[in-house]
Amino acid sequence: MSLYRSSLRIGGSISIFRPQSLRLTSNLRIHGQPGTHPRRTFSSSMPLRAIIQPVFSPEAVHPIGPYSQAIKANGFVFLSGQLPADPQGNLTEGTAADKAHKMCQNAKTVLEAASSSLDKVVKVTIYFRNMDDFKEVNEVYAEYFPHKPARSASEATKLPLGASLEMDIIAVQ
Repeated sequence: MSLYRSSLRIGGSISIFRPQSLRLTSNLRIHGQPGTHPRRTFSSSMPLRAIIQPVFSPEAVHPIGPYSQAIKANGFVFLSGQLPADPQGNLTEGTAADKAHKMCQNAKTVLEAASSSLDKVVKVTIYFRNMDDFKEVNEVYAEYFPHKPARSASEATKLPLGASLEMDIIAVQ
């Protein structure tokens, strides 16, 4: 019976060969029993087009810190946390449903400013101060997102401005 250790060694380089392309080259060598694994070399080319653009909508909650309402990058839109509040940061009063409507409206406004829309959302994260609001928020959420994008939900003890809900989104343009 023969026992041996396997090891993996990766070496490689990155070289720019055209102004708008990035060429990645890597050498992969897998060692097991001597002489059993040949050297493998592969390369890939992809566009080097990292255009990052901040997005601002005057009709949604203004950022309360050093961040953008959203960022457009390579065909995606990344929304910062949307709160149930007006542009000046005054929180919406009322039920969890009222707050969820305002939060979704803010998200819709920022997405439109980014040349996207609610039907192009691919991932949502909702933060609840009280998970007991889950069912009521879900009913409102279903009205805005009938295409059922991927979603996570989490309870948080504190949210910005003392809000009871916050939602961040990833969408395509």
